[in-house]
Amino acid sequence: MKKLILLILFLFSSYLFLIENNQTISIIIPTFNRENLIIRSIESALNQTYTNIEVMIIDDGSIDDTKNRIKLIQDDRIRYIKFRKHKGGNYARNMGIIKAKGRYISFLDSDDVFYSYKLEKQMNNMISKKSDLDFCKIEVYRARKFKGFIPNQDIEQKFKKVGLLEELCNGNFISTQSILIKKKIIKQFMFNVKMPRLQDFDLLLRMIKYIKVSYTNESLVKVYTQKDSISIKRKSLIKAIGLMSSNNYNLNNAQKQKLLL
Repeated sequence: MKKLILLILFLFSSYLFLIENNQTISIIIPTFNRENLIIRSIESALNQTYTNIEVMIIDDGSIDDTKNRIKLIQDDRIRYIKFRKHKGGNYARNMGIIKAKGRYISFLDSDDVFYSYKLEKQMNNMISKKSDLDFCKIEVYRARKFKGFIPNQDIEQKFKKVGLLEELCNGNFISTQSILIKKKIIKQFMFNVKMPRLQDFDLLLRMIKYIKVSYTNESLVKVYTQKDSISIKRKSLIKAIGLMSSNNYNLNNAQKQKLLL
């Protein structure tokens, strides 16, 4: 009996050790009818200099040739999950979080691109800063024309001076694609499936008081706005603002007054 108990304790401690030392990053790519763009995004994920990864493609009910395009990529780091019905990007991201095997989570939209050293640089920064979440600068493109960096230099100076939360109350500058976060942290908060836009803003305001955040001051993501991108739909923005206005995000009175909703 003692031997059995000791064996169980040994196996349990070994399991805890493996969990604690799991350095895998799960890259979650939600997609919906992006057959002509998603391969570029997947390849940017697979070509990371940080190689301990899995690439999770969460197909949100695509009716185009997305599935067959993905099948052409021969890489055992790819995991493909398809919904029968379209449920929305935040539902897809949440499913990716739940199913992820990695200790860390990164998000990539199916029309955007990571620089090859994106995850390596952010992981190094997280380790050195002992943070729960790291974000980086992104490059924004519209009709393939470069439009600027987020955050820009002015915003960088402000949040370094007044703090991240105070500057976030003036508007969001941390995009979903720029985030690398511990799975155990994001599982406590998850994305709000009702948000048609501003899901990253809503998530950050809900959790930033409870986590340590670091910043990799380098552009590591190219974000492309398409004609059918949700990020340019005014009705979605109005709905998202209405939803955010009903949540005080545990802010003090001064922060509530600053929050631009």
